[in-house]
Amino acid sequence: MAYKAVVIHRMDDNNVGDMSADPLQYFLKEDQYHKIDITKIGQEPFPDDVPIIYGGGGLLANEFFGNKINLMFSQPDVMQLENLWEHRWFLCNKKYQKEHHEFSIALKKQVVDLIKKIRPDGHTTPRIVWGAGHNLRDFPSNWQHTDIRYPKALRDFDLIGIRDWWDDDYQMQHPEMEWVPCASCMHPALGKKYPIKNDIIIFEHKKQLIKSSDYGQESVPRFVNSGDNMDQTIELLGSANYIITNSYHGAYWGTLLGKKVMIVGPWTSKFYGLKHRPFMKMKATGWFEQLDMTRTFPDALSECMNTTENYWNKVKGML
Repeated sequence: MAYKAVVIHRMDDNNVGDMSADPLQYFLKEDQYHKIDITKIGQEPFPDDVPIIYGGGGLLANEFFGNKINLMFSQPDVMQLENLWEHRWFLCNKKYQKEHHEFSIALKKQVVDLIKKIRPDGHTTPRIVWGAGHNLRDFPSNWQHTDIRYPKALRDFDLIGIRDWWDDDYQMQHPEMEWVPCASCMHPALGKKYPIKNDIIIFEHKKQLIKSSDYGQESVPRFVNSGDNMDQTIELLGSANYIITNSYHGAYWGTLLGKKVMIVGPWTSKFYGLKHRPFMKMKATGWFEQLDMTRTFPDALSECMNTTENYWNKVKGML
């Protein structure tokens, strides 16, 4: 069976948020499209004669993945040649400096000449952003619109669906980028009801654990976003009335489940881009005293699902 598309996103199988962010898993069978981990771009071949979908996940303005977006417009062969040049011979014994210099000149000419021969004028198949989001660390809590900068390469995509919603004014100024939430809202587990087992739980990002000293004196169950079992994670989040979290998907899914969510210690810009933004506390300390600041968003799940289905109809017409 020929693939209908390629999806490029972060595939950390020990991060349930990453594994849930592949949008096509909710609309196509697994053997109908090809998946590639964004960290393998330039190293792993993939079909370039079908539409390429970039996202979802926090792939934009990120120190680890931010520059990868430029590779969406390169053929696999071109990527390999660029990768060859990037990892060329650098270190050498001083007595071989002449040979090293001659080799570098010769290799560069070969790489440049070959790229010119095999690179087409522009891409011939659609390039689509679906649910990718801004993810800049050390983002100022008093941010202004001037702090929100997306890669210039976004302009070259044929369809741009960003999971971020900054405010009505910003969205009106950038009509080329439409709001499309993380497609994990389509997971059937989010439409179920779960028995309450804990009034409050803490749900943490595995790489940004909250200090134990910040918990205070409250005895609250603590969980992390590791693993890849979406059903189990949603059931866990659904079993609480309040969710204290520093995980993007912990906040997103908790909101879709109708829970009262508090984001503590937001550590990247991605939290500020949530359209149905929970109450945010800049520091983790003293969260218990501010539980009454939390709120619910009864229409969040239906709005996210409707928007995602509408976007899929656009994407489907390009496959």
